[in-house]
Amino acid sequence: MRKLIIIMTVCMLFFACASGPKRIDSAGDLYVDGVNLLQAKKYNQAIEKFSILRENHPFDPLAIVASVKLGDVYFAKKEYILAAGVYEDFFKSHPDDENVPYVLSRLGECYENESLSIDRDQDFTLKSIERLTYLRNRYPTNAYTKESEARLARMIQKLADRELYVGEFYFRSAQYNASIVRLEYFLTKYPNAKGIDKALLYLAMSYRELGNQEKSDFYSNRLQTEFSKSLYARATIRERKTLQPARVDVAKAATPVPLYEEKKPRNIELVAQAAKPDQVVVTEGAKEPAPGKAPAKDTAKNTENGQKAAQNKETDKNKGLGFFDKKKPVDIVSDTMEGFDKEKYVLFKGSVIAKQEDLYIFADAIEAYMSEDTNEIEKAVARGNVKIVKQDRTATCLEAIFENAKGEITLRGNVVVYQGKDKLSGDVIIYYVNTDRVVVQADKDKRARITVQPK
Repeated sequence: MRKLIIIMTVCMLFFACASGPKRIDSAGDLYVDGVNLLQAKKYNQAIEKFSILRENHPFDPLAIVASVKLGDVYFAKKEYILAAGVYEDFFKSHPDDENVPYVLSRLGECYENESLSIDRDQDFTLKSIERLTYLRNRYPTNAYTKESEARLARMIQKLADRELYVGEFYFRSAQYNASIVRLEYFLTKYPNAKGIDKALLYLAMSYRELGNQEKSDFYSNRLQTEFSKSLYARATIRERKTLQPARVDVAKAATPVPLYEEKKPRNIELVAQAAKPDQVVVTEGAKEPAPGKAPAKDTAKNTENGQKAAQNKETDKNKGLGFFDKKKPVDIVSDTMEGFDKEKYVLFKGSVIAKQEDLYIFADAIEAYMSEDTNEIEKAVARGNVKIVKQDRTATCLEAIFENAKGEITLRGNVVVYQGKDKLSGDVIIYYVNTDRVVVQADKDKRARITVQPK
C-alpha cells in the first residue's frame, strides 16, 4: 500500500513539471505587435494587444506609451468619444509626461470633431478650447502648440459665431433688448472675431427699433468708419441713398402733405367679377352657393360692396400698394447686396428681411427696381420661402411681385393668405389695389378655396 502511494505521488510530480508555466509575451513584443496592427488598420486586434500590455505589464514604461497608442487606435476608428476618454485618463494620470503635449493636441482635435453646429450646444467646442488653451499656456514653444493654433482660432470663432447667431435670432424675433445684450457681449468678448460688421448693423437697427437714436447712430457710424468696404456698411448707405421716399415741396403744394402719415387698418372688400373656369373671384363675407343655385341676395350685396369701394376709392387711390407706403422708408437687411446705379436695380440675397412700419417681408432674395425720377421702388420681386406679415394679415408663397405702376400685387406658388381666422388659398392670387379686387387662380388638379369664419 505504501509503495502504491509513493508511485502515485511521483507520477503527479512528473506530470506537473512536464506542463510548465504558461508563456506570457513580453511588453516589447506586445507593443510592436500593436503598432504593426494599427498601421495595418486592424484596429480591434491592436486594441487587444495594447490592452493586454497594460494589464500584464502595468509597471513597464511601455505601458504608459501603450495608453497613448490605445487612444490613437480609437481616434483612427473615428470613435472620438472613446479616444478622448483614453487621452483624458492619461493626462490626469501622467500630467508631467513628455507625451502630454501630443495628448492635449489630440484632445482638441477629438472635441472639434464632435463639436455641433452653432445652433446647438457648444459643450465640445468649450472643451476643445480648454485643452488647446492649456497646451498653449503650458508648452508655448512646443511643435504641437504651433500646429494647434489654427484649430484654437477656429473654435474661438465658432463660439463667436454662436453669439452672433443668437443675437441675430433675437432681432428677427423682435426681442431687441435680448439681441442687444448678446451682440454687445459678442463685441466685448470677441473683438477680433469675424462678423463685427454684421453685429454693428444689428445693434444699430435694434436700438433704432427701441427708439434710442443716439446709440443707433453710434453703431452706424462705427460700422461705416471701421468697415467702410463691408457689404453691411454699403447696404446701409445704399438704403439711405435710394430707398428713402421722394421729398415733397410743401411750399409749392396747394395743401400741406404730411411726409409720414399713420395708416389706419383697412379691411379689404373683395368685389365679385365674371370668373374664368380656372379662376375664383371672392367677396368678403360671401358664402359658397350650392351647385346650380344662385343666392337671391348676391346682387344686392355686390351693389352695396361696389358703392363702398367707390366711396373709398378717393381715399385709397393715393396710398399706392396696399403693403408698401410710398411716403415711408424701407429697411432691407440681407447677407449680400449688389447695386447697379445705372440700371436702378438692387439685388438682396440670403435671409432677406424688408421692413416698413408694421410690414415685414421675409424671402431668400428680393429684387428692387427703382424709379429714375423719384428713387422710389417701382417694382419689387421676392423669391424663395416668401412670407409677408402686416398686422393680422399673413401671406406665404414662393414668389411675390409688387408693382406700384400697375397697382397690383401678385402672389405665386402655393399661396395661402390668412386674415384673422379667415383663410384664402390658390396657386396664383392677384390683388388689384385701386379697385380692391382679388382674383384667385388654381391649378388644373386643384381648386381655389376660401374659408370665412363667422363673427
